Amino acid sequence: MQKVMILFGKSDWRKAKPFANKDYQYSYEYFYSLCKKNNIQMYRASYQWYDHTNNLFKYAWLYEGEGGKWKKVKNIKPALVYDKTKARMEVYHIKELIGQNYPFINDQIFTRLIDDKFTTSLIFEKWSKKNWLIQNHADLKKTLPKITTSKVVLKPLMESGGKGVQVLNKKDAASKAQIEGVSLIQDFIDSSNGVPGVSTAMHDLRVVMINEKIIYAYIREPQAGSYLANLAQGGSLKIVPKEKLPKALLPIINFANNALASFNPRIFSIDFMFDENKKPWVVELNSMPGLFFTPEEKPYMLEMYAELLQVFKTALKK
Repeated sequence: MQKVMILFGKSDWRKAKPFANKDYQYSYEYFYSLCKKNNIQMYRASYQWYDHTNNLFKYAWLYEGEGGKWKKVKNIKPALVYDKTKARMEVYHIKELIGQNYPFINDQIFTRLIDDKFTTSLIFEKWSKKNWLIQNHADLKKTLPKITTSKVVLKPLMESGGKGVQVLNKKDAASKAQIEGVSLIQDFIDSSNGVPGVSTAMHDLRVVMINEKIIYAYIREPQAGSYLANLAQGGSLKIVPKEKLPKALLPIINFANNALASFNPRIFSIDFMFDENKKPWVVELNSMPGLFFTPEEKPYMLEMYAELLQVFKTALKK
């Protein structure tokens, strides 16, 4: 049976179970069971558990399959690594060591490219708000006059889940902004008119791709009084049927597929906002769309898992 390792972030090996959230656990158990039925044994390990001297994972979690339990195992050498870590310089270094011995999905170059918000804004220049890089309040004060909207957006160069994103009044930004490390500053996108044919509320719209194929899409709307629609920030989520996606997105998706065609396979998502004039803007890309789905999203979960399983099968034949 072929071994595939899902690589994730920091974790304490002494924990009694791999998941604190039962809903997340259910989603992974379902996926792992599907893989096992297709002769693929899935493992789960922190990048911290890699032993680069012996080129193996000292520890890992193993799910025994449908109706089974999670158990701890040691000294695993997978045939393939599926990367689900967050963008961190420390993590990149360790992943490079792992990548010397094990193939990755996604390709590590692709991951670093996609997770860098400044770089992706240059690739998608036609559909991205201009960004300026800043590292401190002096940079911020120099850049604020270039902002054309009454609100300003500050975000970390590499983060996900809305972490560290600040939406401030331009006049107050110099005194209220919190800057930790390299950040981006850009115009505010007023998305309060919604998505044509889909929503009439403030939003962002995520489209999840595997290679050239749209797997599913969903719209996220923030809580009242907030501008951040990420689920981690309290936003709500609603699936958008693929046939209802605005046609204005298709040129951008086609451009993405052409621009990123060197990377195969590629699993990623694109986040969009529509401004007050119904123009779509690329907010950011994400190289690691989630594997967690709510019960209402099960049909889309099945499609995502089936496509991902096919990616694993193809990669394991190489």
